Amino acid sequence: MNDDPDLERRYRRLLAGYPVAFRREYEQEILSVLMAGAEQGQRWPRPAEAADLLRSATFTRLRARWRASWAWEYRHRRVVVPVRVLSGIWLVALTAILYGYGVGGWWGVLLIPAAAGHFYAAYRSLRHRVKS
Repeated sequence: MNDDPDLERRYRRLLAGYPVAFRREYEQEILSVLMAGAEQGQRWPRPAEAADLLRSATFTRLRARWRASWAWEYRHRRVVVPVRVLSGIWLVALTAILYGYGVGGWWGVLLIPAAAGHFYAAYRSLRHRVKS
């Protein structure tokens, strides 16, 4: 165990990348685990720990944004679902037109997954209630 205030401050700086609500709930627990695992005399977070904390903070922020986005789409599904479905149909039709003219090539690689994404988002907005 290590009681170095500089190490704790550095860990807190790394934890600042997490969303505020997440930090409010878990920061003290994460910090106590990190400090308990630190070697005596350690003054800096290990590179692997720092990289893991930064990676985890990034994905935690992304999950929070996606969750908020899905919640917004669910609340506005009467407008979002038709727009998503029409966008997906348009992308499939555009791909067929491009292939019909012989210029399809790599467009299908881009447009078909985009269309599938729109269809999936429409399905998810209809079927899944998202926790906010």
